[in-house]
Amino acid sequence: MPMRAWILGIIFLSHQPLTASSAGPLKPAVEPVMRTEGGMNHLSLSPNKKLLAFTNDQGQSLRIMDLAPHDVVEVTPHRVGPGFFWSPDGVRLFFRELIRDRNGIVSELAAYDTILNQKSVLDTLQGSTGFPMLNPYENTVFMMHEKGILQKRLEFPGERPAKWQKEKRNVIGNWVVSQQGVLWLGELGLELKKLADDGTGINSYALSPDGRRITWATKGGHVYAAQDGTNIVFIGDGRDPAWHPFRSLLVYAASRKVGANVYDYDLRLHNLRGASRSLTKTPDLQERWPIWLDATTLLYTGGNTTDLFRMNFREVPSIARTSKAADKL
Repeated sequence: MPMRAWILGIIFLSHQPLTASSAGPLKPAVEPVMRTEGGMNHLSLSPNKKLLAFTNDQGQSLRIMDLAPHDVVEVTPHRVGPGFFWSPDGVRLFFRELIRDRNGIVSELAAYDTILNQKSVLDTLQGSTGFPMLNPYENTVFMMHEKGILQKRLEFPGERPAKWQKEKRNVIGNWVVSQQGVLWLGELGLELKKLADDGTGINSYALSPDGRRITWATKGGHVYAAQDGTNIVFIGDGRDPAWHPFRSLLVYAASRKVGANVYDYDLRLHNLRGASRSLTKTPDLQERWPIWLDATTLLYTGGNTTDLFRMNFREVPSIARTSKAADKL
């Protein structure tokens, strides 16, 4: 039975214009969208912008919300974490779930059809696995397991490769994400190397639209980015990074600390060339899990609430100028 989300009245919390000061936050317009029955984590918006997938605070209970009537359906009660992604048409949600049975842990790679409201298991592996990564050039999933790396080609109805997919097929290498780190599978599958980070394990990750760049947050609270298996960049202290739809620009929940203790999170933009800017600075709300609704609009949650918010802001000149055409995703 679908669960109905509680809708908050749409009220603007701020109409303040973007400030020119590089020291302060941008203070964009923010509005609450809805209040749900529980926490929302690992937000993922379907390509058609109609459906929102998320898990609970423990990375379990993968759910899909229809953003029009705000109905919520549970896809699986099992542990998923950040291991799920949408089909290009936004109809199916692919995910990896960990299931404990009498013989231990079983990993299932599955797909949920949002039209048929039906789950299909694509593959079953014994033991725990890493997270599924979709190579957008070939529509192939890569997932690490105890005996190697699973590769599975996905077929989509009416599939027709886009021009950019055909042009990028000569890129040799694929991203693989285990629970312990980000890896690059290169040299036609003959080389597998782990990218350096703080070594605390993966909390969340995001792949750029063209598949060349990846950003990830560790359980230790550090955000990194890399391109084509190299050029590792430390972004900052925080969590939940997400790529801009077409720029080499990302947003993440930047942590604020007293000593080594994190007491708050604020949204922050970073463009990989060193330019960054705070979007929020709210001591009473921990902004988490930002995702791009469009080029200048974000959806995000309040980490200490069950609320979903929308934020609109103008482009930041200092950041937009350094995101040149060659750096567009």
